[in-house]
Amino acid sequence: MSAALILSGQTRRQTGAIAPELGVGFDYFPSLPADMYDCHLIDFVELTPETLCSVQRTCGRTTPVLDRAQLDRARTTCGGMPMVVHGVELSIGSAHGWNTAYLSILDQLQPLWPFLWHSEHLSFQTYVNVNGDVTPIGTPLPLPMTNEAGRLVAQRCAQLLKRYRVPFLLENPAHYLTDLPSDSDITDECVLMNRVTCASGCGQLLDLHNLYCNAVNHGFDPFEAVGRFALERVVEIHVAGGRWEGGYWTDAHDSAAPVPVWELLEYTLPHCPNVAGVVFELLEPHAVRMGADEIARNLECVHEIWSRHAPSVRNAP
Repeated sequence: MSAALILSGQTRRQTGAIAPELGVGFDYFPSLPADMYDCHLIDFVELTPETLCSVQRTCGRTTPVLDRAQLDRARTTCGGMPMVVHGVELSIGSAHGWNTAYLSILDQLQPLWPFLWHSEHLSFQTYVNVNGDVTPIGTPLPLPMTNEAGRLVAQRCAQLLKRYRVPFLLENPAHYLTDLPSDSDITDECVLMNRVTCASGCGQLLDLHNLYCNAVNHGFDPFEAVGRFALERVVEIHVAGGRWEGGYWTDAHDSAAPVPVWELLEYTLPHCPNVAGVVFELLEPHAVRMGADEIARNLECVHEIWSRHAPSVRNAP
């Protein structure tokens, strides 16, 4: 029985999955034509705040600072649409501590352009080297599937909920490593995610392309795995595309979502009672290469599926 069915009697407030239903979202990219964000296909925008920062140097240290000109341009382009944040540099799972510079960015952003929720990946990107220096790894890495790791991240999630007073979501990451360290009672990424979200009160960003990547690379059924997430905690869903590279299917965010990911969205969405939005995710250089017409076709696919399975549609009298 799935965690969603076990906990189906809990209310929206009890699961910590309170978020307004928005619809279909897309990333904000300053290099795309501004009129892309003035159309019926985008209901809300997802912002990566690190991309709107400049670097300030003080006493030999560098600190990211929001660039007000870039921020004002983004707000003007998005024209009052709802905005959510998706971060990539918090490194919430680093044993030595998370990235306080990223939190400084959020502190600057929230009063200037309030976000309805924010999210990060269940991963780590830094470690302390033998000289005691914090060192970037260069790519997000998965956490060990242990109770210790789960408790560490859950405590930090609870701090974020208290700090910003809006929902915080953890995204299930794509990874390419096998035989991760694990405790006997945490058998896979679904169990670890459920432990963290249930213990902290945070929600989940369910990235279906990441799940598909892991299923292809590690040999499991993604449809079966979906049912083992606590789906009542899913507030946002990502769909994206990827490619084969070095013998792995990679989370490249460079193309339309493949057919299995659309099938996963069609299958999953009806089982997520608190989902507030679905985002078609790209990286900026690939978005520019794809162009507005191809992006619009993918957003139309999301809309078609959302229109059949959104919570308001399912719950309509």
